[in-house]
Amino acid sequence: MTELTAKKYRCIGVGVVWDRDRRRILIDRRLPEGELAGYWEFPGGKIDGHETAAECIKRELQEELAIDVEVGDHLITVDFEYETLRVSLIVHHCTHLSGEPQMIACSEICWVTVDELDHYQLPAANYQIVQALKENSSSNFCR
Repeated sequence: MTELTAKKYRCIGVGVVWDRDRRRILIDRRLPEGELAGYWEFPGGKIDGHETAAECIKRELQEELAIDVEVGDHLITVDFEYETLRVSLIVHHCTHLSGEPQMIACSEICWVTVDELDHYQLPAANYQIVQALKENSSSNFCR
């Protein structure tokens, strides 16, 4: 007999943070405990009921990495189901404006090129973001 349980749902704002030269992207490594511990990810967080995805991304990056960004164009929305969780990732390109990234809510921080993303273990939902970045790599982002 199987027990049916409703999966938790989270709507998450995600920032693909580009350096000023638009050559590298900021990723961070999740803390060694909790869901998806130790995985690398694009920074972001849960959207509060009253805020837009762009407002969430700006707030989360300030709270978790101590950086200020300009939130730009929408890249992709990813709907994904993990074993115990459903997520909607609303992903925007961002430009790093100021602040040296700090490890406030992560264990490591790294600037990488789009091609280097293949060398990092990302949560499954993030691979759709990587694919979208590769498909759009010749476009001009975050005007």
